Amino acid sequence: MKSINYHIQTKHFPNKFAKSLGYLDWETQPSPYKSYYKAKKIPLIPSNPPKLSYEKLYTTNTPSPINLKTISQFFEYSLSINAIKEYFTSRWAVRVNPSSGNLHPEESYIIFENSVFHFNVKEFCLEEIAKSENKLVENGIIFIATSIPLRESWKYGERALRYCLLDTGHIIAATRFSANLLGWKMEYVSEYKESELQKLIGLQKASFYKNEDEIFEGTFYIYNDKKPKINFKEFEKLEFNLEYKKLAKDSIRWDIIFDIAKVLKREEPFQSNFIKEKITFNPSPFNAFEIIDKRRSALGFKEKFIKKDEFLDILDKTLPRNIPPFDTKVTLNKVNLVIFVNRVDGIESGIYFFDREKNSLSLIEKGDFSETAKFVNCAQDLGKDSAFSISMTIDKKHLNKEYKYKLAMFEAGMIGQILYIEAEAKGYRGCGIGCFFDNLVSIDILENEDILTLYGFSIGEPVIDERIIPIRPNEAKLLNL
Repeated sequence: MKSINYHIQTKHFPNKFAKSLGYLDWETQPSPYKSYYKAKKIPLIPSNPPKLSYEKLYTTNTPSPINLKTISQFFEYSLSINAIKEYFTSRWAVRVNPSSGNLHPEESYIIFENSVFHFNVKEFCLEEIAKSENKLVENGIIFIATSIPLRESWKYGERALRYCLLDTGHIIAATRFSANLLGWKMEYVSEYKESELQKLIGLQKASFYKNEDEIFEGTFYIYNDKKPKINFKEFEKLEFNLEYKKLAKDSIRWDIIFDIAKVLKREEPFQSNFIKEKITFNPSPFNAFEIIDKRRSALGFKEKFIKKDEFLDILDKTLPRNIPPFDTKVTLNKVNLVIFVNRVDGIESGIYFFDREKNSLSLIEKGDFSETAKFVNCAQDLGKDSAFSISMTIDKKHLNKEYKYKLAMFEAGMIGQILYIEAEAKGYRGCGIGCFFDNLVSIDILENEDILTLYGFSIGEPVIDERIIPIRPNEAKLLNL
């Protein structure tokens, strides 16, 4: 299969990394902000949300009306800028949702009532790129996620598509948590072909600057009681305003990314399966919105232990139950975890395998494997110094359709977002790791060449980054970012 061949071709090895430029050309770095400059801009307003308890991220909440005020809160606590970092004369934005290298390849759109909007993250506003005389959608919102691979390939070369898909997984989980706190349901639109769904934002008509192609990732219903109805005939009449400011001065095109993206389109219905496992919660000193707002990627870890019940509670939240975020019904629920336990009180250090479908944690080999965890993750101390680190894996047999590779990567990104949230809820910090030596996990540890390694993650006591300065999402446009 082309998708599996792509994953194999873009593996990192200790003596050979996946193809890339091998250096960073700062003059050609793409902008992380897209703006349809001729579109009508509708400002969003930061909210003062209620102090909902931590477990409300996962449980049912009172439904809120869907209007501009609540849409503002939805974006504020899923995709907005909420801090800046300063280092000497440099300054850059930090968002609520994580991204590999802080490059943020994603773009997001919503369809609400008569209009199609692009979310402009820097200006914290909606840009109306199309408007109809009649309703385009009834009973809720349509949310669409896309990626611009150039933002990732500038640094990561042909491996960039992996990062785009993982980041989309983070977005799916982040938006699901935010929607749930508003009492909204959110569900993958799987009954229509993606070749048809991409027309909802005019992607098939869009004209891009060289190498700046935007690829379609997924569409989601967001609603209260009644699933939204899409009036497809109205979209045929729309004129889209899709002129935007060029993102980069110059760039190199990695054709493999776009060739594979084309085959990943889902053109058949899809349905997730879930396990029936009751969820329990350890208390958190932070409320749900605080946890989302304070989420950061750890720059490094202190070599400190965490408690056994905290470790097990974190793993419990990754189980594929029919609750947020997996109730979006976009996941295969076949991703499992290889765990390097470095410092967990009450659990022997060693390498473990966590079967999420069976909710089973088994020991592969006991001993101090912290140096192995470091080496697996491209010799980064994030693996060694953390309380534990994870390698997310899947058996190739579950990827019997090309589009399922995309859904597997979404699932890994969603698990990553849960791990970020759970780490923050317990006073720790997490870090997603996209650079790892794939075969050290699949072949050297699991001894199975049919296993693909999808994503890495570490959790522990963080070294605090003093450069973070919190801001409100509508303040970013006033800064030179």
